[in-house]
Amino acid sequence: MKCRFHIITYGCQMNRYDSSTLSEYLISRGHRWVDNLDDADLIVVNTCAVRQHAENRAIGRLKSIVARKKKNHNLKIGIMGCIAQQNGEKLFEIIPQLDFVVGTDQLPVIAQIAEGKFRCGTFVNANTDFMGIDSIPSITPGQVSTFITIMRGCDNFCSYCVVPYVRGRERSLPDEKILDEIARVVDNGIKEITLLGQNVNSYRYENVDFPALLEKVAQIPGVERIRFVTNHPKDFSDKILDVLEKYPRKIPPAFHLPLQSGSADILSAMNRKYSPDEYIALIENIYRRFPHSAISTDIIVGFPGESEQDFQATLNMMKAVNFSGVFAFRYSIRPGTAAEKLHHDVPEELKIQRLNQVIRLGIQLANNFSENLVGTIQDVLVERVSYKNPGKLRCTAPSGRTVLIDENSAEIGQIVPVKITAAKTWVLWGKIIS
Repeated sequence: MKCRFHIITYGCQMNRYDSSTLSEYLISRGHRWVDNLDDADLIVVNTCAVRQHAENRAIGRLKSIVARKKKNHNLKIGIMGCIAQQNGEKLFEIIPQLDFVVGTDQLPVIAQIAEGKFRCGTFVNANTDFMGIDSIPSITPGQVSTFITIMRGCDNFCSYCVVPYVRGRERSLPDEKILDEIARVVDNGIKEITLLGQNVNSYRYENVDFPALLEKVAQIPGVERIRFVTNHPKDFSDKILDVLEKYPRKIPPAFHLPLQSGSADILSAMNRKYSPDEYIALIENIYRRFPHSAISTDIIVGFPGESEQDFQATLNMMKAVNFSGVFAFRYSIRPGTAAEKLHHDVPEELKIQRLNQVIRLGIQLANNFSENLVGTIQDVLVERVSYKNPGKLRCTAPSGRTVLIDENSAEIGQIVPVKITAAKTWVLWGKIIS
């Protein structure tokens, strides 16, 4: 039995990767992707449990989708990902019309469901041997950038984070499997690779650590640009910077280094395993070796025990580092984490006030970063025709900023030198130079 399927994805890049490989896996078995939900026999919602807001969005979407069963009695609807792993059978109490719940280690089961080999059920058994679906990500015509997962799970157990409980402990994919997958997507037209992991810096398979893997990827013919997320400040080493120095045109100095808080007390309560001084020392070392680095970060406000002094320390740290981008969130309790047991003494109204301050400062810093690029020459990767800006090509600068250039001035997939002529917070404009 063949079906028409559609996957809706919420959450991190890892979820996007899982959805992409699942899509390609289903297609390889004869099933067909459809863009319109009304045409689907199978709808899967891939979910994130890192924050309550993300969980609420996914559950709300599922509740609206299951209404389609009234018109299509053969429609199967299921949930996969972190919410599925965390809640299991409880989801049938929340949404009785669901057909299946599939956890993070059981994704191939969805093909069995599509083919009628399994009926309704819950599939959330942990499988420490699961390294992802054995399929390359789905590549659309003209696509030039994709994600490649190099490891799954996390051993850090930050006190606020549910990831180790829903994605399991760290396990790294064999380097040869990663290199083979990259070679295959390059054969399909991919120019830019983003290496993915909950903490890519802790990658290790046998005697191959992350810097060694990074260098192997840089040596693959056809790979034009390499990025990697997410980094952990405690594991970010000089060896990584050594590899960047060897391949400056392929690996831009653009790093996402989650700070979370500028307070030593809060970082300790979060179990982040570094101090503000250690974080600053890392940043200073990066800027010393790569003065024009783009360093982005995550900030959590309202963590239990966060005083006004703690919060001001975060604002001061943001200014000291001069981040190129800030992703800010207010703390929400995650079931099963260590922080769930703490005294939650930061009122919601104060969390929102602090969040708004961080967002405003983050935008100011991002705007400063972009304005400082005006007049510089950036080697940009041409990705596609811009959807929002007629007559323009959408490109990506080494920093990760979007760059718009004239539509007929370059080919998709090229890396071209562009002089930046204007800037807004997240978007740059430029012209190709000879």
